[in-house]
Amino acid sequence: MQQIWESFAIALRALWANKLRSALTILCVVISIMSIIAVVSIVDGMDFYVKDKIASQGSNVFTISRVNEWEILTDFDKFLKSLKNPRLTLEDLEALREEMTLAEFTDASISRNERVNNGRRFVEEVDIRGRTEEYAAIGEFPLSSGRHLSRIDIQQRREICVIGWDMANSLFPDTDPLQQTVKIAGRHYTVVGVCEKKPSILGSNQNIFAFIPVTTHLKHFGSRWRSLSIPVRTASMETFKPAQEEARQILRIRHKLRPSEDDDFYITASEQLLSLWETVSRAIFGSLLGIVSITLVVGGIIIMNVMLVAVTERTREIGIRKAIGAKRRDIAMQFVIESITLTTIGGIIGIALGFMAAYLVAAFSPLPYRIALWSIIVALIIAFIVGLFFGVYPARKAAKLDPVEALRYE
Repeated sequence: MQQIWESFAIALRALWANKLRSALTILCVVISIMSIIAVVSIVDGMDFYVKDKIASQGSNVFTISRVNEWEILTDFDKFLKSLKNPRLTLEDLEALREEMTLAEFTDASISRNERVNNGRRFVEEVDIRGRTEEYAAIGEFPLSSGRHLSRIDIQQRREICVIGWDMANSLFPDTDPLQQTVKIAGRHYTVVGVCEKKPSILGSNQNIFAFIPVTTHLKHFGSRWRSLSIPVRTASMETFKPAQEEARQILRIRHKLRPSEDDDFYITASEQLLSLWETVSRAIFGSLLGIVSITLVVGGIIIMNVMLVAVTERTREIGIRKAIGAKRRDIAMQFVIESITLTTIGGIIGIALGFMAAYLVAAFSPLPYRIALWSIIVALIIAFIVGLFFGVYPARKAAKLDPVEALRYE
């Protein structure tokens, strides 16, 4: 152990004696480890965030939609084919409500972005969501004041809305927004409720929205090119799978599909989204790490070259050490430890800069990040292995030097 510490001290002195060369060599390792840590932190942060948000939607909620938008990432041709599926309508919703026995709540959703005005004040790109009276029982939309949409609002196509927290503050900074009027796409709507403030999702503000009756939405904006999505909530997980099959059979009958024909709609649940996200995140993670690993190999080759130069420069020193009794393994250990010291210092600096880079990316973009202890351990192990692997050849070359020839070297 004492010999290792002595070799480590000699390595530090050797590195300090060649500051510029050591700094440039360490920089290669720093960039590689920093990239790995930043990629792992961002991907791990996105993974944790997405799973948390999907889980928060409820494990006993599934959604029926015209197309599966996630297939853009997994099977683009199938996604294009699904665009020919018939639209889901309010008649489909009513059929599900009447015929399903295992659904606790059944909602409908359709949305578009519009500008919302209150006099001279306005908010751009507001998510105008057409919903039914059951949306609050399926999603998480607690109220800070007022009320939610009701069944009579839907039936009478009333021009009312429930708005998000930031919309209320932007349009009515000095007054109570309840029973005030806002203008959406040239039409006046009365504010009947304000939702509590919600956290951002991947940097996207979740408080810029307005719920209006789905019937009003269809009346004012039409649905020629848009389809409803139908979220369904079951009372328990025991009825979750049977409820999906029940909904599938009802819609297949309504759409007059033959037994041999595929569904012309999609049913997605949280576990399917999680499974798909894991597949996508693994692909992203693998691709990015593959690219980053190239820089790590390049850094290792540079370290090997630097250590070979160090062996050449210190040939006479090696001869003197051998002449006074140093063994081959002592010489080899010295240069291996120097190589490992280089990469470990670079690894430690790279870890710190990697987390800093991930933090800056998260601060200036929608991407979240997460500090994972395992990534720190893996980064240090990688740095150690790179130093060991690329330091072995120069160390063996130094150990094989003939002491007499080394002493003659100028």
